[in-house]
Amino acid sequence: GDLWQGWGRGEDWVSRCGERAAAAMALSESQLKKMLGKYKYRDLTVQETVSVITQYKDLKPVMDGYVFNDGSSRELMSLTGTIPVIYRGNTYNIPICLWLLDTYPFNPPICFVKPTSSMTIKTGKHVDANGKIYLPYLHEWKHPQSDLIGLIQVMIVVFGEEPPVFSRPTISASYPPYQATGPPNTSYMPGMPSGMPPYPPGPPPNSSGYPSYPFPSGPFPATTSTQHYPSQPPVTTMADGRRKQKQVWICGHSYVFWAEKRALERSFGPQLGIPLEDAKLHWIGKSGMTWDQLTPTLLHARRRLSDPDILVVHLGGNDLGTASDLDIINRMKKDLGHLKQIFRNSILVWSNIVPRKVWNQEVPHKLMEKSRRRVNREISFFIKGIGGSVIKHDSLVPESPGLFHLDGVLLSESGTDVFNLDLLSVLETLV
Repeated sequence: GDLWQGWGRGEDWVSRCGERAAAAMALSESQLKKMLGKYKYRDLTVQETVSVITQYKDLKPVMDGYVFNDGSSRELMSLTGTIPVIYRGNTYNIPICLWLLDTYPFNPPICFVKPTSSMTIKTGKHVDANGKIYLPYLHEWKHPQSDLIGLIQVMIVVFGEEPPVFSRPTISASYPPYQATGPPNTSYMPGMPSGMPPYPPGPPPNSSGYPSYPFPSGPFPATTSTQHYPSQPPVTTMADGRRKQKQVWICGHSYVFWAEKRALERSFGPQLGIPLEDAKLHWIGKSGMTWDQLTPTLLHARRRLSDPDILVVHLGGNDLGTASDLDIINRMKKDLGHLKQIFRNSILVWSNIVPRKVWNQEVPHKLMEKSRRRVNREISFFIKGIGGSVIKHDSLVPESPGLFHLDGVLLSESGTDVFNLDLLSVLETLV
């Protein structure tokens, strides 16, 4: 979409377009406020809904009656439409319906795949015969770490590995494309008669009046560990039985750039002491790097390097304060979800943004710290939701003497040593 912006178009046209889009957005926001009049946390729900429909234009807010397991019904809003899922190199529009309870965002949405007449549900680990979706991200839902953008990104990643619908074979040679709209599937739509009960029985409602979000018994994964999806691709062995050497990419701004330089001076070297037969570390550090340079930088690295088995990202500190926290977080989730699709067999590792004594942005220090903590919290939760890991850097705090450079932004040599040891402690568990 960025390619054509401004090509041969007058600035007036662009600004008129912007005004029109803003007016449409304002209109939809006021309409949403009316629609959600009975919702307990209306403004939070409106804010998230606007984020979703701005980013995923095929999802539309719809008010309808939702029938609960006990037969009671309630007028609720759903986001209904399609999300783009890449499966084996092709993009498919997968139809979904996310019902938001009137206690949203303190209770998770109730989510369904909504096949059109030309599709069949493919039951599996995350989808039952009624199309109901089960994900650890929903099971462990917690506001404000969990949100709709994060949920949709997790769905895109999970459905890219195991599509929840497939086309019904037709008499004609060609298969129908996935349709964005179509007759609703009666086995799922609330309030419609059907041969099968619309929802699997759930436990008795809890104090909120809604059932909690258990995994049904059966082939669904238990979530006792923090690793929701297999954290490592299967170990591939060579002909002589040795394990394949893992490829580790470490990408980020000046902290990564100086971490490699510092590692070269130390006894453990640029491998951080990890034996070469286990893994090869590739440092991709650029001073001043910002978030929007991440994907292009990685795609460029891909021309000369084998795809990573482990991809460490230490980035975002230079972006704090340049836009709202919500915009930054949504952009990060979207890009990280996209990277998980590009590097399908990679484990993504989020390296927390480290506090600074001095932030370059013209924003009060206290607010920058608050933004930093919020971004770390939400992205850590999201990364775990797509099977990744987190490096916390708990001991890198400005109060610790000697860990920061005199400029208050960069780490000192001993601070960089701590940074590298933090990287090593997580990488050792993954290689």
